[in-house]
Amino acid sequence: MSSAPPSVAVVLPSFHRLERLPPLVSEYRRQGADQIIVVLDGPHPGWRDILPPPDDRLSVIELPANVGLALARIEGLRHARGDVVLAVDDDVIPGENLVATHRSFHADGGDRVLQGYMPVALPRRRSRDDAPSYIYARDYEAQVRVWRRSGSETILRSLWGGNVSMPRDLYERAEAAKPSQRLDYNEDLDLGIRLLALGATAEFDDAARAAHHHSRGLRAYMRECEVRGHAVWDLEQRWGERPTQLGSLVEIPPPYNRVLAAGQRSIAARDRGGVVQAFAVATYRAAGLLRVWTLQDGVTRFLRRALALRGYRRARTTTRMRDVRDRSEISV
Repeated sequence: MSSAPPSVAVVLPSFHRLERLPPLVSEYRRQGADQIIVVLDGPHPGWRDILPPPDDRLSVIELPANVGLALARIEGLRHARGDVVLAVDDDVIPGENLVATHRSFHADGGDRVLQGYMPVALPRRRSRDDAPSYIYARDYEAQVRVWRRSGSETILRSLWGGNVSMPRDLYERAEAAKPSQRLDYNEDLDLGIRLLALGATAEFDDAARAAHHHSRGLRAYMRECEVRGHAVWDLEQRWGERPTQLGSLVEIPPPYNRVLAAGQRSIAARDRGGVVQAFAVATYRAAGLLRVWTLQDGVTRFLRRALALRGYRRARTTTRMRDVRDRSEISV
């Protein structure tokens, strides 16, 4: 007689996207999730008027303050009862049989992680401020091609959240071994490193499919790039080394065009604005109006490294100033 299939708890953190949650909850219910845990990352006034009422399958947790994705997921983990935790994002729409595919994968047990597929749902027609989403989509598909031909370690060292599952006890052990901290970017990579240290294995499956409704205009993208640079520094401090795949984000490679490199360094050296940044933004806008997508994409990538370098520099400077202050206080 075969054993019962594992139960699945869906952990769904959200930050100021209440309107997206009811259809997601409904779909995960329809797909047979045993438990759905919505974690509101900070105060969300009026959520009871928008979300379905909690019951034995739906839990809604409203955190008193915004703590970031990684810690919001851990709050969901604390309330999870399922054998398997399926960690999803609030801008990821589950494809048909997503829950069943994750459930089936874990039926044989073991410390195994399933990385699902979530291609970006791009608009049918590109608009003048869609470059960040198009760049993100291409980068994601490039990573997927690596996963398809690579082994378990590569998947864990480049874990991409939003559609990933693992046994609940494995997740709990990863948290006990090295508790999550707020990173604001690359939280999934941090989790993958911890899972690898525990001896977990991972697989990628196209059949575990969802659609990622990624949406970033240039302003939001530029803020995000600085955050990404800051997160690289945070990961270095956390692990004592920089994850290899993040090097190109905060380092300018030697073969890179000297003029572009000088421009990126100029932007990175200023805390905000500057002539070079203003020129890049103006070029991005003009390219969008003229529909010169290749130029616009190039500017987007140029700004990504420049602003990540700025975020990295500022994070490093803040840490060093704090260390100097702490040593001064100790000496007194």
